[in-house]
Amino acid sequence: MLLVRSEKPFTPVEPNLPQRRVVTAIAGGLGNQMFQYAMARRFAQVNQAELLLYFGARYKPGSHRVYGLNKFRTAGRVAAESEAGGLRRIKPMRRRLARLFPSLLPPKDSELVKERDLRFNPDVLSLRGNAKFAGYWQSERYFADIADIIREDFALRDDLDRRSQATSHRIGRGPSCFVHVRRGDYLQEDFGTCSLDYYREAVRRVREQVGAEVRFFVFSDDPAWVREAQVGGADAEVIDWNGEAPERDLALMRRCRHAIVANSSFSWWGAWLGDAAAARLVIAPRVWMKGRSDCADIVPERWLRL
Repeated sequence: MLLVRSEKPFTPVEPNLPQRRVVTAIAGGLGNQMFQYAMARRFAQVNQAELLLYFGARYKPGSHRVYGLNKFRTAGRVAAESEAGGLRRIKPMRRRLARLFPSLLPPKDSELVKERDLRFNPDVLSLRGNAKFAGYWQSERYFADIADIIREDFALRDDLDRRSQATSHRIGRGPSCFVHVRRGDYLQEDFGTCSLDYYREAVRRVREQVGAEVRFFVFSDDPAWVREAQVGGADAEVIDWNGEAPERDLALMRRCRHAIVANSSFSWWGAWLGDAAAARLVIAPRVWMKGRSDCADIVPERWLRL
């Protein structure tokens, strides 16, 4: 199979072909949704295909996760159940019955592309025609050749609230760096959280390379903890009012000139969206997910790993 290197510009397909279609499964938090969208957006762009986003019943009212792609200027439309094919979840009881009656299972979908693991898979870039994607696709190499389009797609549909607008103005007044601290569910799940030593060393590196005048803006799902630990220093500003609107935090994070990220897809996007800036320092943890050896392709090589 011919492999397409992500740093090369894409080549449009021939015109006047029948409408092609790409359907991608959307799952997880906002950061994961953005990865799934970005990879499928690139496939749709290269193949001149219609982009469909399928999430079924994953984001019911009151659920832990919230669908957030509609807060941005994203392309595509929501896929109907009839268009999901092999992306639909099969209920456990139906799966057990299907062992006795295989016809209860949906037919195998030859267009379905499942992610093998968290490593970048270059074969995906060379796919053509119709496709349905299931995975997380956490590498910029899946969409690096349309980076400008992705950054435009992830602009907010609505204006920031007044408090966030004032913060955005403060960020733009001088050297700025955001710090993202992920705790919450990471304390219960076995992903591993970034240590306080990591943040202290990262802040020291930023001050050393950028200058003592740099101002830190801290984003976290545990603002009380970051205040007590003085993450970013005693004079850091903690942004704690966008809990119900995480897309606003992303807009502020991308506005910062420099970044210190957690092992989180959410802060990854906060840093990547602002990566078009020159002379930019982004610091990321060396260990992205505890116990996993397939995470090397998540953090771009240009970022500094501690």
